[in-house]
Amino acid sequence: MKPNSDFEKLLKNHLFTSRIISVVIDEAHCIADWGDFRPEYNELGRLQYTLPTTVPIMIASATLSKETLTDVCQLLHMHSDKLATIRRSSDRPNIKIEVRKMKYSLNSYADLAFLIPDGWKIGDPPPPKFLIFFNDIQHVIQAAKYLQRHLPREMQDKVKWFNSDMTDIYKVTELANFIDGTTWGYVTTESFGMEMDIADIQLILQ
Repeated sequence: MKPNSDFEKLLKNHLFTSRIISVVIDEAHCIADWGDFRPEYNELGRLQYTLPTTVPIMIASATLSKETLTDVCQLLHMHSDKLATIRRSSDRPNIKIEVRKMKYSLNSYADLAFLIPDGWKIGDPPPPKFLIFFNDIQHVIQAAKYLQRHLPREMQDKVKWFNSDMTDIYKVTELANFIDGTTWGYVTTESFGMEMDIADIQLILQ
């Protein structure tokens, strides 16, 4: 959506835009929350000035607070007199939220020990598929290494770290390993959650 980009030129093609029924932006909270990390989000507001006024724009998110909605509407140049808001409950009865007080220091990572039981050996049931989120890459790497040390050497690749610095090939390969259960869990940054749809993750730690 950058000025004079090929995509913007396409959106100025009347034959093309005449066939656009609507524009749908999912995970819309990312427009406000991730604009610094992915500057392309900040360009989406140009749609209002490029597309015909008859093309409606829908934004959707399960985590869109009123404050974030205000920010997103400003970034997309959406005016309140032409805005309809539909709110539905995001409650999911199959999801349980639990808050635990940390017993150990953050840098020890010892509060994660419950994921790999003491004395775990080959042939024992694997832990539930899990994701652990940290705010910075160094904590991600160190926490993953901590969990790996709780496994036999030949099984340590069942727990890995994942961040935006990884190569595209690594990301694709490891995502496939996670989906099919080859990898049990990842310690990662928020970048892993973007555009992911993995139904059988049982445990998420933040």
